[in-house]
Amino acid sequence: MNKEIKVLHIISSLGQGGAERQLIELVKQNKNHAICQLISGGVYEKELKKQKTVIFDLKCKKSIFDIFCLYRLYKIMKSYKPDIVNTWMYHSSLLEVFLRKITLKNDIPLIWGLRCSNMETSYYSKVLKLVINGCKYFSQTPNIIINNSVAGMNFHKSIGFKNNNIVIFNGIDINKFSANNKFRINFRNKFNINKGVKVLLCVGRVDPMKDHDTLLKAFKKIKSNFSSTVLILAGMGTENINETNGVIGLGPREDIDHVYAACDVIISSSAFGEGFSNALAEGMASSLIPIATNVGDSKYIVGNAGKVINPMNVDELYDAIKEVLELNEQDFITRKILAKNRINGKFNKLKMLDSYNKVYNKLLEE
Repeated sequence: MNKEIKVLHIISSLGQGGAERQLIELVKQNKNHAICQLISGGVYEKELKKQKTVIFDLKCKKSIFDIFCLYRLYKIMKSYKPDIVNTWMYHSSLLEVFLRKITLKNDIPLIWGLRCSNMETSYYSKVLKLVINGCKYFSQTPNIIINNSVAGMNFHKSIGFKNNNIVIFNGIDINKFSANNKFRINFRNKFNINKGVKVLLCVGRVDPMKDHDTLLKAFKKIKSNFSSTVLILAGMGTENINETNGVIGLGPREDIDHVYAACDVIISSSAFGEGFSNALAEGMASSLIPIATNVGDSKYIVGNAGKVINPMNVDELYDAIKEVLELNEQDFITRKILAKNRINGKFNKLKMLDSYNKVYNKLLEE
């Protein structure tokens, strides 16, 4: 990355999530980038502070419309003097635009980073719908909008976002996320999972978008025919899912690469909203066979390495899992290799970093 470009990244928090993970990969490569978070205390703060990344806290406890929150952002912008501002997701994008409108200061190039596709706002608070509509209204303000999926770009265009929209796919650290026999053995020993047992994995917070309900119903059917199979759930809230009948709920994990290494199949059961599933791609990079619902860009991510099915369909998910579990050993290994090679070839971290670098340089040249 160009060390001379100062980029201020604004994001809701540094909690576990795909956007947060991508942001960390970006700032790792550029010590001249800083992060401004609306809410402090995320799990990735420790990792970023170790690498001496500058982190600003807005302390927006109640609302992004808080005048004190806006004032703190104004002071940060004034002191840090970024060359470019890169916001991540809706809330931070709308907050930054409000500040521009109030101060009439629009000379710093602005990038919006939008990460989702077809969001179903009926599952969430009315505030989210207001924020999305606000972003739509001000969507001509940023210099460019970066989506992390083609589905996300098309969705935002379809609901009225007007701007120069491009796609930069997520980039996976293929050194961190790879098959690791030591991690596999240690994790399986800790949870008393035998060597020959096939382990399914779903990584995602408990949220209507992730649709754990359909996955659990399909897995219940799987257990009747494949009794030794284990399903691991990782992500915020999964620790509250009962560890019964082969289901292990881990909750959020900082050692998620160890979890991937212990498993065989990665499942993305999202019902809507997914743009580019980091978990799906990280699992594939770790040599897990992918099964995903046809949401966002999952079909393109999976390619010919696994199965893509319709969302919210218990029978289709059951059939897909069954088909994978019934593969002979050689075909099972071949699918694992296909999954790893697809991520290494198309979605590695270096491609993502190079794409952002080109955008930053082009904005300053203009």
